[in-house]
Formats: sequence, C-alpha cells, structure tokens
Amino acid sequence: MHPERKRYSDDHWLRSHDSAKALEAYLEQQGKSYSVVKNGFIVELLGDLSGKRFLDYGCGAGMFSVHAAKQGALEVVGVDAEDTALATARFFANSEGVGARCAFIQSSTFPRLSRTRGFDVILLKDVIEHVPDDQGLIETAARHLTPGGIIVLSTQNSLSLNYLIEGTYQRKILGDKKWLGWDNTHLRFYTSLGLSRMLRKAGLEPQAWRSVYIIPHKIPKPGAAGKKFYRIEAFSWLDKALGAVFPYNRLGWNIIVSAQDSGLAPSKSRIEPVIERVIPVTPVSVNRQSLRLK
Repeated sequence: MHPERKRYSDDHWLRSHDSAKALEAYLEQQGKSYSVVKNGFIVELLGDLSGKRFLDYGCGAGMFSVHAAKQGALEVVGVDAEDTALATARFFANSEGVGARCAFIQSSTFPRLSRTRGFDVILLKDVIEHVPDDQGLIETAARHLTPGGIIVLSTQNSLSLNYLIEGTYQRKILGDKKWLGWDNTHLRFYTSLGLSRMLRKAGLEPQAWRSVYIIPHKIPKPGAAGKKFYRIEAFSWLDKALGAVFPYNRLGWNIIVSAQDSGLAPSKSRIEPVIERVIPVTPVSVNRQSLRLK
C-alpha cells in the first residue's frame, strides 16, 4: 500500500492565489546559488528543445515550461496537482511572452493525454519523492516517450554528505525518525543505484548524472527562530566544478539523471482516467526582468 501524497501548507507560495506574489517568492527561491547550479545542470541535460515535444510534469511555477517555449519547443505541456501553482505558471508564461505556446493541465496523477504522439523530452523535477507510486509514475512517463526520447529526473539523495550530517542529527540526536529532508511533504529518499534500477525497470537507460550541494553550505543561525541560515555561497562553485564528475555527480544532496528510452519498456497497463483542466490564458503585463537560465 502506497503512502498518501502530502500537500503544502496554505501559507506556501505554491498555494497562494496571488500569482504575482507567488511568482516573486518562487523566483527568489530559484535565485539561490544551490538552485542556480541545479537548474543549470537540468538545462544542460534537457538539451536543445527546439522543435521538440516537451512535458514538464510537476511543473510548479513553470520555469522549465517557459524555458522550453523560449527554446522553440514544438509543444509545451505543464502538469501540476495544484491549481494555484498552474495559475502562477500561466502568469509567468504570459509575463515572458510565451503564454500562447504553453498548455497547463491540472492533475494529481499522470494525465491521459488525447494524443497519438509521445513526448521527446519529459522533465520530472523534484517530483517522485512526493508521489505515492513512484515506480508507477516513472513507468507511465516512459510509455509517453517517443522512441529514443529522454526523461530528466531530479530528487533527493540519501547517499550524500548532507544526509550523513543533517540526517544523523535529526534522526539520531533529535529523535525525529520521520525526518525526510528540507521539505515535510517528501515521502522518501533515493540513491543513484536505486534510481538506476527503477529507470531500467521502466525501460529507460541512464545516460548522464549530475549532483548539487555536494558540500553542505547552508548552516542554521545559532539561536535563530524559523528558517534562518548562514549560506556559504562560495561553496556552490564546487557543485559547478564537480557536479558532473564521477563519483561526485552521484553524491550530492540532490541528484539529477538523464535516461533514454531503451525500447524495452514493459507492456502498457491500464492508465486510470483523470479529470483534466487546462488553465485558461489570462493576459497580464509584468514589468520585471526575465529570469535567465544559464
């Protein structure tokens, strides 16, 4: 029996009904050095999306949907369980001038898309650790790939220095046996070996690995209440330098893998129908410098 999906609290940006404020909070979060390096690796593994069909599953505020549209992707579809996140994604896409090129679908599971063609590239960024049936999600995503298509997946890694240090402190010293990292909606951790087995079971062959936060550099401020930290941002250069080099590319707090369709996917099983709702286009005007993914 699979665990239930956990939802974010009402005060999280992802559930805000104010799309402008939600986007501002999201972009501030993505501007941290950890996220900048991580997003750069994801962009690298996604490759050239020009003329490709791209699915961003668990798209959140739509950063990579917008990226794909700007790259000239033939089709861009973003899927998320939270309607407020999708409203923010649409707001973001419109503010970047690519709203007409993106379709956003609300669904708590992988949607049944009325199409005969698959996607060339599917992104599962920080998704599987939230999903009750993670193996089922990967296998379903694999069945929606074109022959030779790729899935880029990122998730949290228990085979990392931060897990050893912070995990030991939280689980052993504080006695929090249910500690699952920085996000209390996570359900589990992974390792590169475990992910490789899951991907191959779905008919996918891992091609390239990246990792970030190899050396922990976010340190809680002594005596400070809430989420207040010292950030030794200079350490992020280690992620940039070592995050693509074996074995460090599999030892960061977050690991990213690109896996290609091997043609050995298991036979198709029945996909449960879900209710899909495309978030309508709402023209907006936002005077804000575009976010650049490098």
